[in-house]
Amino acid sequence: MEWIKELPVSRDPKGATGIVSLPLDSILYIHFYEAVIQVHTATEMYYFTLGSNLSLLVDNLNNSGFHFEKTDRAQVADYRRISHIEKTEFFQYRGYFEGTAKYVIFSESNYRKAAKILKDRSK
Repeated sequence: MEWIKELPVSRDPKGATGIVSLPLDSILYIHFYEAVIQVHTATEMYYFTLGSNLSLLVDNLNNSGFHFEKTDRAQVADYRRISHIEKTEFFQYRGYFEGTAKYVIFSESNYRKAAKILKDRSK
Protein backbone atom coordinates (compact mmCIF):
# COMPACT_ATOMS: atom_id res chain seq x y z
CA MET A 1 0.00 0.00 0.00
CA GLU A 2 1.27 3.47 -0.90
CA TRP A 3 0.81 6.03 1.88
CA ILE A 4 0.11 9.66 1.17
CA LYS A 5 3.16 11.71 2.10
CA GLU A 6 1.51 15.13 2.27
CA LEU A 7 -1.03 16.75 4.56
CA PRO A 8 -3.67 19.14 3.20
CA VAL A 9 -3.29 22.38 5.15
CA SER A 10 -4.14 26.06 4.81
CA ARG A 11 -2.24 29.22 5.61
CA ASP A 12 -5.45 30.59 7.16
CA PRO A 13 -7.26 29.01 10.15
CA LYS A 14 -10.60 29.14 8.33
CA GLY A 15 -9.21 27.86 5.04
CA ALA A 16 -9.86 31.17 3.26
CA THR A 17 -6.56 30.91 1.35
CA GLY A 18 -7.38 27.43 0.07
CA ILE A 19 -5.55 24.17 0.65
CA VAL A 20 -1.89 23.42 -0.06
CA SER A 21 -0.03 20.12 0.29
CA LEU A 22 2.55 20.03 3.07
CA PRO A 23 5.15 17.24 2.99
CA LEU A 24 4.66 15.17 6.15
CA ASP A 25 8.38 14.86 6.79
CA SER A 26 8.62 18.66 7.17
CA ILE A 27 6.31 18.70 10.22
CA LEU A 28 8.08 19.31 13.54
CA TYR A 29 5.04 19.43 15.78
CA ILE A 30 1.28 19.87 15.87
CA HIS A 31 -0.49 22.07 18.41
CA PHE A 32 -4.19 22.11 19.26
CA TYR A 33 -4.85 25.73 20.25
CA GLU A 34 -8.19 27.51 20.65
CA ALA A 35 -10.05 24.68 18.85
CA VAL A 36 -7.73 24.88 15.83
CA ILE A 37 -5.00 22.45 14.81
CA GLN A 38 -1.75 24.28 14.05
CA VAL A 39 0.91 22.46 12.04
CA HIS A 40 4.46 23.73 12.54
CA THR A 41 7.45 23.30 10.25
CA ALA A 42 10.93 24.73 10.83
CA THR A 43 9.98 28.02 9.20
CA GLU A 44 6.19 28.30 8.99
CA MET A 45 2.87 27.54 10.63
CA TYR A 46 -0.15 26.12 8.81
CA TYR A 47 -3.64 25.08 9.84
CA PHE A 48 -5.28 21.71 9.42
CA THR A 49 -8.82 22.76 8.50
CA LEU A 50 -10.32 19.38 7.58
CA GLY A 51 -11.19 18.46 11.16
CA SER A 52 -10.45 19.36 14.76
CA ASN A 53 -9.71 15.99 16.36
CA LEU A 54 -5.99 15.98 17.20
CA SER A 55 -5.95 12.35 18.39
CA LEU A 56 -7.54 11.13 15.18
CA LEU A 57 -5.08 13.13 13.06
CA VAL A 58 -2.10 11.74 15.00
CA ASP A 59 -3.42 8.18 14.75
CA ASN A 60 -3.74 8.59 10.99
CA LEU A 61 -0.22 10.02 10.68
CA ASN A 62 1.30 7.27 12.81
CA ASN A 63 -0.60 4.59 10.90
CA SER A 64 1.05 6.05 7.79
CA GLY A 65 4.57 5.41 9.04
CA PHE A 66 5.27 8.52 11.15
CA HIS A 67 6.08 8.71 14.86
CA PHE A 68 4.33 11.56 16.61
CA GLU A 69 4.02 11.43 20.41
CA LYS A 70 2.28 13.65 22.95
CA THR A 71 4.38 16.27 24.67
CA ASP A 72 1.49 17.62 26.72
CA ARG A 73 -2.30 17.72 26.48
CA ALA A 74 -2.41 19.92 23.40
CA GLN A 75 0.80 19.16 21.50
CA VAL A 76 2.38 16.25 19.71
CA ALA A 77 5.86 16.20 18.21
CA ASP A 78 8.12 14.08 16.09
CA TYR A 79 10.48 13.05 18.92
CA ARG A 80 13.08 12.03 16.35
CA ARG A 81 13.49 15.70 15.38
CA ILE A 82 14.06 17.00 18.95
CA SER A 83 17.73 17.77 19.56
CA HIS A 84 17.66 18.56 23.28
CA ILE A 85 15.38 19.33 26.23
CA GLU A 86 15.87 22.10 28.78
CA LYS A 87 14.19 22.76 32.10
CA THR A 88 13.03 26.38 32.44
CA GLU A 89 12.92 28.50 35.58
CA PHE A 90 9.15 27.95 35.74
CA PHE A 91 9.48 24.15 36.01
CA GLN A 92 8.60 23.58 32.40
CA TYR A 93 10.47 21.35 30.02
CA ARG A 94 11.14 22.61 26.51
CA GLY A 95 12.11 20.31 23.68
CA TYR A 96 14.01 22.13 20.92
CA PHE A 97 14.16 21.08 17.29
CA GLU A 98 17.55 20.92 15.64
CA GLY A 99 18.39 23.92 13.49
CA THR A 100 15.45 26.05 14.69
CA ALA A 101 14.41 28.18 17.64
CA LYS A 102 11.09 26.32 17.80
CA TYR A 103 10.23 24.21 20.81
CA VAL A 104 7.41 22.24 22.40
CA ILE A 105 6.43 22.13 26.06
CA PHE A 106 6.57 18.77 27.83
CA SER A 107 4.46 17.62 30.74
CA GLU A 108 6.45 15.97 33.54
CA SER A 109 5.50 12.42 32.52
CA ASN A 110 6.09 12.99 28.80
CA TYR A 111 9.41 14.69 29.58
CA ARG A 112 10.66 11.51 31.27
CA LYS A 113 9.65 9.44 28.24
CA ALA A 114 11.30 11.86 25.79
CA ALA A 115 14.46 12.13 27.89
CA LYS A 116 14.80 8.34 27.82
CA ILE A 117 14.31 8.30 24.03
CA LEU A 118 16.98 11.01 23.59
CA LYS A 119 19.37 9.19 25.92
CA ASP A 120 18.88 5.88 24.09
CA ARG A 121 19.33 7.62 20.75
CA SER A 122 22.69 9.09 21.79
CA LYS A 123 24.17 5.66 22.62
